Amino acid sequence: MIDGQTLMDQSGVQYQAHPLSTGKAVCQVDNEPVQFSQCFPPKQPYWALFVETSGKWAGGNAGGFTEAKLYDGDALGWHYVAATDPAPAPPPLAEVFREAGA
Repeated sequence: MIDGQTLMDQSGVQYQAHPLSTGKAVCQVDNEPVQFSQCFPPKQPYWALFVETSGKWAGGNAGGFTEAKLYDGDALGWHYVAATDPAPAPPPLAEVFREAGA
């Protein structure tokens, strides 16, 4: 088992986070957006958290990525989505990347 904070720290992916009442939310991934003053600015895109378990994505928990617990075969995923999207689509399944040799 690995927690989301450790996974992000070990991933080598550039990110910036903001503390929540429990855990942290990601505000920037791979320098997207280039600049930000708020993690969830009104009417602006944001990073939606997803966790893949058994080949299916589920929306992240309210505690932020640091509260996620992942096991062998699980994945933590981010999708930059429009603030107006009521049901953001998850990123492609990690299996797609494994099959492609990524």
